[in-house]
Amino acid sequence: MSEIIVFGGVNLDQVVYLPRPPKEGETLEGQSVQTFLGGKGANQAVALSRLGASVSFAGNVGKDAFGEELTSALLNEGLDLSMLGSVDEKTGTALINVFENSENQIIYVPGANKSTSHKQVNSASLKEAKLVVSQMEVNTEEVEKFFVNSKDKNCLTILNVAPFRMPSKKLLAHTDVLVFNELEFSLFLGIETSKSLDLDGLKEKITSLDIDDKSSLIVTLGERGLVCYKNKTMDYIEGHSVKAIDTVGSGDCFIGALTFSLLKGKSLKESCEFANKSAAISVTRKGAAASMPTIEEVVNFN
Repeated sequence: MSEIIVFGGVNLDQVVYLPRPPKEGETLEGQSVQTFLGGKGANQAVALSRLGASVSFAGNVGKDAFGEELTSALLNEGLDLSMLGSVDEKTGTALINVFENSENQIIYVPGANKSTSHKQVNSASLKEAKLVVSQMEVNTEEVEKFFVNSKDKNCLTILNVAPFRMPSKKLLAHTDVLVFNELEFSLFLGIETSKSLDLDGLKEKITSLDIDDKSSLIVTLGERGLVCYKNKTMDYIEGHSVKAIDTVGSGDCFIGALTFSLLKGKSLKESCEFANKSAAISVTRKGAAASMPTIEEVVNFN
């Protein structure tokens, strides 16, 4: 049994490194292509395991060569895979372009992730777990049912609203920590997405949501850092200056490290500061799951 259960997607990431985004109709020569273990759920589970947590991963791969490859990679990361299913679908795949400025474009084909069910997580596992994590790569209804069951067993629930789908009122009611990036938060609010939100504007938007005192909200802002909100108090944490080469998976690294720190009894702000360091390390490396740091690396990060 594990302290943490991650419920979500697992993909084979096929990553092309190239100078810039191709224009419409343009054929552009890439610099290299690599494959990695990916998927938000898998990335977050790996991040947690490398930091030292005991983690169970609940998701699905397909009955194909990619599924076998990803299952082996997850086992090598020390995860409990007793809740990992194998179904008659293609394994989830992400096609990713990474540019010289470290930004990226991602096309996600869910495949086997569409079949992931809350029933894969048994009651005994939830009873032993302290925290659970999910994202929106699997069906929203299944995430909702998983969180309802998790709260029934007194687990702390962390929801990463990515890729963006509007969470139901019931799902929000069963979420303790809600995490968005800046774009996802704008979509959640139904406001203009092409402009960055300044801190005053963010505080105004967050306080207008009338968040329950028992709940927390985090909005990550890329290289600008993040804001976290709890008990009617908003804190801003600056980003770290690093030489980024690949930002794929940095948000998942943040979620994993945040969850790990909360497991250790740290406050929301302290946990966000720890997660901010972890994510800063991850963007200096290629790949998603492959970029996750160890606890020693985060502790020694300046």
